[in-house]
Amino acid sequence: MFIRLFDDDERDLYIQLADEMIRLMAEGQLATGDELPSIRKLAASLQINMKTVQAAYQKLADEGFIVQRKKATAIVGQDHFNETHWLERWQKTFTRFHNECKAQNLTDKEIQQLIEVVFERKRST
Repeated sequence: MFIRLFDDDERDLYIQLADEMIRLMAEGQLATGDELPSIRKLAASLQINMKTVQAAYQKLADEGFIVQRKKATAIVGQDHFNETHWLERWQKTFTRFHNECKAQNLTDKEIQQLIEVVFERKRST
């Protein structure tokens, strides 16, 4: 399991870690029922604080990606990409994004252009 964390990333380290775990699930490197490393083991292998891993695991559990078990272990949940759950999560994310853009006085057209720039960057990589 290859996890990439960056010091120059503006996101909190626990969010980077949670996002990396979701990437691994999306790519099929982590499948439903797979046991994740213990908090202590993952923290040691990544050379980060155990509380950072604990926060990432909690975020993943709150979003339905993993099921936490006793003894600080967790497994990949069965519904991590359940369509209903996925749509609800992304509606919240896009609503927050839209609200932040509106708080910056952006028009809907400007917001749409921002999204198009992101898509264009992804296409070119």
